[in-house]
Parts: sequence; C-alpha cells; structure tokens
Amino acid sequence: MTRGAGTARAPDSAVPRFASGWNLLLVLAFVSGLALRVWQIDTQILLEDEWHAIHKLLRSSALDIFTHLGHADYSIPLTLYYQWLERNVGLSEWSMHAPSVVAAVLLLLIGPSLLARWSPPPVRAIWLALVAVSPLFVYFAKIARPYALTSLLTFVGIIAFRAWWQQGRRRDAALYVATTFLAGWLHLVSLAFALLPLAYYGIQAMIAPARASSRDRPAARRGLRRVIGIGIVTALPLALVLLPPVVVDGEVLAWKAGRDHVTVDSVYRTLLMLAGTGHPAIGVALWLSVVHGWTRLRARDADLARYLATIVGVGFIACAASGAYFISYPLVLARYATPALPFVLLLAAEGIYAALVAIASAPLRPLAAAGLVAAALLTGPIPREWRYPNQFWGHMMFQFDDDPAHNPYVDLIAQTAIPAFYRSLAKRAPGSVTLVEMPWRIESQFNALPRFQEVHRQRVKVALITPTCGVYDWGQYPESRHGMRMHEMVHLSALLRGEVGDADYLVVHRHPPQEPWPDLRGCLPSIEAKFGAPVYRDDALTVFALAPVSPLGNNDRPVQQ
Repeated sequence: MTRGAGTARAPDSAVPRFASGWNLLLVLAFVSGLALRVWQIDTQILLEDEWHAIHKLLRSSALDIFTHLGHADYSIPLTLYYQWLERNVGLSEWSMHAPSVVAAVLLLLIGPSLLARWSPPPVRAIWLALVAVSPLFVYFAKIARPYALTSLLTFVGIIAFRAWWQQGRRRDAALYVATTFLAGWLHLVSLAFALLPLAYYGIQAMIAPARASSRDRPAARRGLRRVIGIGIVTALPLALVLLPPVVVDGEVLAWKAGRDHVTVDSVYRTLLMLAGTGHPAIGVALWLSVVHGWTRLRARDADLARYLATIVGVGFIACAASGAYFISYPLVLARYATPALPFVLLLAAEGIYAALVAIASAPLRPLAAAGLVAAALLTGPIPREWRYPNQFWGHMMFQFDDDPAHNPYVDLIAQTAIPAFYRSLAKRAPGSVTLVEMPWRIESQFNALPRFQEVHRQRVKVALITPTCGVYDWGQYPESRHGMRMHEMVHLSALLRGEVGDADYLVVHRHPPQEPWPDLRGCLPSIEAKFGAPVYRDDALTVFALAPVSPLGNNDRPVQQ
C-alpha cells in the first residue's frame, strides 16, 4: 500500500466564508466544557468505586498491587500512583481527581487539532461543543477512576494509528504504542477499542496482496509486515504489565466474565446515556445524526468511514458480549464503551452540520448549532447536578440513568425523610455552614447525604468513626495513616480532641434506615461530654454545635425538638 493512499482531507470548500462564528463556537465550547469539568471539583467526596483503590493501597504493597486484579476493580497504575502519593507527599481528594480532570481538559484542548485531517472547521466546532456538554465526559472528569484517561488515550491512539498507516511517520507509531499501552494498563476493557486499528488495517493488509497486481504485490506485502511489526511492539509492553496480574489473579478475571448479559432495554438505555439524554426523542435525533454523518463521511472518505464504523461498532459489540459483571446496567456498559464516544460525537457533528447547511444564511449556522447543543444540555441530566453546593456528583442518584424515572436510586433515596434540622439550614446562605455527618457509607443505596444537601444547601464533611465507635475499614481509614490527607473527611477522634477546623455542626444519624450500620449509642456520651447538650434531636438525628451558633435570629437557628 502506498503511503498517502486514502488520505483525503476535508475539502477547503467545506469551510464557510463566515468562519468567525464557528471560531467563536469553538471558544465558547472549550470555556463551557472547562467550567463544567472544574466546577466544585475541589469539594467532591469520594464515593462508590473510587474507594477500591484506597482500600487496596492501605492493605497492600506496591508489588501486590502490580500483580493482582482484585475482586473490586481498581486501576493498577492509578492505585500505584495513589500509594506513592500517600507514602511520600500525601493523598487528597484533589490529587486523586487531578489525572481525570487533566485528561478531560486535554481532550477538549487537543481534540479539534487532531481531527483537522478528518473534518472541516464547522464539524470540529460542533464536535467540541458536543464533547463539552457530554454528561458522561463531565462525570468522568469529576471521579477518581480511569475513564477520562482511557477516553483520551484511545482517542489519540486511534487517530495516530491511521496517520502512521497513511504516512509512515515513526512518531505516530510511537504515539499509538504508548497510548494503547497506557490505556490497556489503566483499564483492560479499553483494549476492545485500542487494538481494533491493528485488526482493521491488518485485515486490509492480508487481503491486499491477492488484489494487487504483480508489480504492486511486494509493496502490499510490506503493509502486512508493518502491521505485524507494530502489533509486536504494542504487545510486548502490554504483556509485561498485564501478564503478571492475569496469571496471579486469573480466576478473578474468569469469575467476572460471563456473569451478566445485556438486554434490548439495557442497550437502548446505554445508547441514550451515550447520547447524553434521558429523553428518547433527543436520543433518537442524535443517533440519526450519527447515521447521516457517517453516510456523508463515506462519500468524502470511504476508508475513514469504515474505520470509524469498525472502531465504534465492533468495540461496542465486544463490550456488550463480554458478559462482564453488571454489564446489563446502562452506566456500566456506557463506561466500557466510552472510548467510542468521541467518534460517535464526531459522526453526530457531521450529521448536524449537514443539516445546518440547509440554512440559507451562513452566519446563522453557528448560532443554530449552539442552540441545538444548548438545548441538549438543558434537557439532559447536568442541570439536576449543577447546583451549589453539590459534593456528590458521582452519586448514583445522578449517574445510574439519565432519566430519573428509570433510576432506582432516585426512588430509593426519595423515601428518606428530611429532618427539620436540614430544612432550617436552608434559610441560611448556601455554603455558609459546614456539617460533619456520621456515620456514612460509600455505597449510594445507603447514602442519602446528597438528598439532604439538596435541601439544606450547606457544605458537608464526613466523619470517620474508626476506632472511636469500633474498628471499621470499609469506607474508613485509621487516623494513624498520616499520608491520608483528605479535606472532606475528618476523624471523630480528632473532633473530640477539639480539632474542629471550619466545621459548625456534628450530625449523628442514630438510627439510619439502611443496614448494616454501626451502633453509635456507645459514642454519644463522649461526644456530649466534649460538646455539651445537643442543639437538635429527633427520632433519627442528634446534632451537636462544634462552634458557637451565630446570633442571626431565630429563623436562622437550628430547630430543637
């Protein structure tokens, strides 16, 4: 295959005369995406799977982390990074979230330039706007998990491979190998997408000699050798980091496979999540744009269209067919399929721009594109999450499904009664009071704190009760681990020593409705001995003032019962 074959660029004629509107949309999309990703990132409380890495690093050596997969999925390189921080400079929520938010912002920053050979400027501007407001990409930026990293890495690698195949530059080959290695080590499932360029062009290379003339056959055979060579170079570093945990912990990997299966409904709801909406009409409209965009791209560059169809389609099918644990949950399948999302949104942008060309006035097209993206944002899940303060962006009441009517966590958490104490705090300025809540659970189904915060609108910290109220290690860590420097978590033992910081109230949930919970009756006497009589008590809560109550009037004081 000759270098440069099939390298059709987006024609310059596709660029409208009125380019300033598209440039403005590009800038607004980046600024909006940046704001969505960094908004309240410094106050997020670690939940759910974010704790898998913490549990592992507290109990294991670096070698044990490197050589095990674990029943609870933790990303090996991220956990090693967290452990190094914990042992050397201190581990905080910010340092755990930093890789995700940096990767998410980098996707916004470099994505349009990487797509320059594939799409004209208007399509890239629409693509950036769609990526900026994508609820999944915003969510991944705010959690200490590998999905934002693998989305960026696979995106770069898939583009780099095609550039290498067409132009033969070593830097593109090195970029593909490096990004695929990192993505596969960060999250094994990402290889379902990252390795597809090898398969796509490998098949082409195997077929090419039979189709080539006798004169061109040697060049066609060189194409197959090129693919084999880069495949070997990619496989070697992956084997170095993946074989040890697969060999040592192979039964865990086997146990996780074939545990669940997708259904028609779960695939449908996953496609809605990838579209960033819970509304069927909006979801269908976006996927119709994807189909239309693909047909337009095929007319311009058939090989690129087939390449993207392979990446998106085969990768999604491989994830759905894996039978992985909880794969029937729309969010789980959406997480695994996220490496395809930048390319899905690229095809959607192609389709949207093709439709906007029907607008006679060229300057109105960027405005219309911005309006469509804004409508998708406002009708999606982000407005429900975009409140101040919201320190629980990763809670499943927000993330399990984009349609609250199909989110069981919404109904479950809604059954929790709102104590009068929280309603009284709502009369004060948002974020003016800091509560320390105890006990707490990292699982969303046992955690109603985001529902309470939605009502009282105040800052929240969580109290770690080990060992004062008993020894617990699930969602807890001992105060003796000095490398754990979480800002949104405090130890009850520290509070009892008078180290209250900026906290105003200690909220003790004596009888949480969910089980299992610690029995806190033995802790209350020591708390009352330190902080005096509670300022509020009802059937569920006992609240202690950690600092003098500000004299702002009766309506601003907590209700006593």
